[in-house]
Amino acid sequence: MTKSDPTDMEAEVERLRKKMENALRGFEKEPPPNFSEFSLRPHTPERRLFPVPELVLFGLRNIMGFPASGPWEKVRWTVYATVDGYPFGFAYQKFGFRVLARGDTPQPLIDRVSNQLSSSLKLLEPLLTKVAKTQIAIGNLTLENRMAMYTDRYEFFRKQADDAFAFEPEEIAPQADTPEGSIDFLHLAFGSINQKGESDAHGFFASSAMIDAWFSRLEHRLLLLRAFKGTPLKPGDFETFIAAKWDDRFKMLFERGVDKRTGELLGELRRVKEALRNPLAHGGIKNDGGSFYFHLPAVGAVPANLSRYRDRVEFSFFPIPAGTHEETCKLFDDVDALLTTGEFELPNEFVRWGLDPQFDAKSVARYGEAIAEGPETVEALVDHLSREWEQHANMDY
Repeated sequence: MTKSDPTDMEAEVERLRKKMENALRGFEKEPPPNFSEFSLRPHTPERRLFPVPELVLFGLRNIMGFPASGPWEKVRWTVYATVDGYPFGFAYQKFGFRVLARGDTPQPLIDRVSNQLSSSLKLLEPLLTKVAKTQIAIGNLTLENRMAMYTDRYEFFRKQADDAFAFEPEEIAPQADTPEGSIDFLHLAFGSINQKGESDAHGFFASSAMIDAWFSRLEHRLLLLRAFKGTPLKPGDFETFIAAKWDDRFKMLFERGVDKRTGELLGELRRVKEALRNPLAHGGIKNDGGSFYFHLPAVGAVPANLSRYRDRVEFSFFPIPAGTHEETCKLFDDVDALLTTGEFELPNEFVRWGLDPQFDAKSVARYGEAIAEGPETVEALVDHLSREWEQHANMDY
């Protein structure tokens, strides 16, 4: 089947319809006599049965032709069916998906209908998987903005590392000039060393988690900015952007190319990624073989990455000491400043306010037009899109 052949698609939809008719045996479109929607009461099915409620609407209404209504206040949509003479509704309401049935409907029938409908939805997946790939390829998609969550995670581990590395044990007071006093002094001194060692270990653990969290946030930020910068996406651009390595995606955001300062920051990020983040995240394995020592005859075990060994993680008892942590934080702050100022200042307003970017041509153009007109237009668009989101999330129709 080719994507551009509507005849083949229609044939596939017809085959799907027949399979669903068999799976939904007993479901009828016509309501029973004297049917009243107000006689139906909500029942909450197990969440695992309907993880994506929208598939109910698509399967019953779009594929099978069952009647539907909505949106209404606090109700996005409702689809209707009759099973064994009993009326049913399937509604996506503010607090989740509900199966609607009359009070006299036997509970075993409600359970059967829920399970039967849930099973039938699996038949939709082969067709919708093809549709999803096609839509994503042309940018007809929305990305959930999780920037606040990634930022909270990063800042949590950063503060933990800052506090741990800043710890200083209490100064040890001189002891009595006696054998017993000397022993007490040694006990206190060793205890102080142990406290500092434990604190440095905690700093290392938190700093390594912070680095991982920051790079995760960076990759998320790059995706958000690709849409919110408002640069048009030509066919295939989105797939190319997604498939690119993180540092190539970073460079793609700069329409006029990467200047010297930006190039230096990117180089430092690569070094941190290779020397710190990757070995710690991948079981100590470095891409250049630096985790291994080859056996040089008559000499001994030598690092496989030779002179590049100077960039190893193991440069202290704990791989990330306080000084390296501070340098890494400074680098991260500089990159964050780069991606929130200058040409990114206005696109970052969409990111900062938690808007979910849409990558279709119309939406991307809308972001770009607002940015071209200036801060006031961006603020107005942010406010408008935020109200739209709140209305949809709260189902205030």
